Amino acid sequence: MSALRITCIPAGNPGPYTGPSGNNTWLVDGREPLLVDAGVGEVSHIAAIEDALAGRPLARVFITHGHPDHASGLPALTARWPSLDAVVGLESARQTIPAGDDHLQIVATPGHSADHACLWHEASGSCFSGDLLVAGGTVMIAASSGGSLRDYLASLAHLRALGPRRVYPGHGPVIEEPVALIDQYIAHRRERDRQVRRAFEAGARTLDALVAAVYPDLAPALVGAARDTILAHVRKLQGEGAIGFVDGLEGVRPSGPDH
Repeated sequence: MSALRITCIPAGNPGPYTGPSGNNTWLVDGREPLLVDAGVGEVSHIAAIEDALAGRPLARVFITHGHPDHASGLPALTARWPSLDAVVGLESARQTIPAGDDHLQIVATPGHSADHACLWHEASGSCFSGDLLVAGGTVMIAASSGGSLRDYLASLAHLRALGPRRVYPGHGPVIEEPVALIDQYIAHRRERDRQVRRAFEAGARTLDALVAAVYPDLAPALVGAARDTILAHVRKLQGEGAIGFVDGLEGVRPSGPDH
């Protein structure tokens, strides 16, 4: 086993959902350079990868999931490196892939999206987490476009059981204490479950009423994301038999740029 040589190359797509420098893409350098996530095809992103490789070809790209900010740059990458091996999340039948001077394990982690997967390096306890974990906030569960809170919590438990020591996320800084962050995430989701349950028991019977009860001072620009989040909790709680019928679930549309 060799140590991983890892460089963050921002995708150049800054925004409220992606961060001040855009998505993180991670170059694992060595004999077979691997890029984790494809970005969005920005010319500056391709140029930065070229500079990091210093004339060597990019061997492969691993796409953690199909949301546009992680996957839509694939055509630009394959145009620049036509022999590029593209491995797409759970669409791949492979269990491991070459990365730099070593191999990484593909770990199924659905929840944020149905097709989400991470990369795991057991020797160093390193994980490339896509949108499973981010520092400084919580991950939105895109329930209106295939996300599942139940699956997401199971994926968090799976990663926790692996004992990660460092996580390289799709957004934000490197996570140095991932187990503590996972525990915070789980506690946050349990508290949100309790809030939704209390609102339902107090008489909220529509999705909008639940959103208003749980987020009483919500800025208008955040209503769509909040509805998607509450939808994820409602579906989980209904599956557990904890709450009954809620009206308005069918009318929820994706809440903005998927990330």
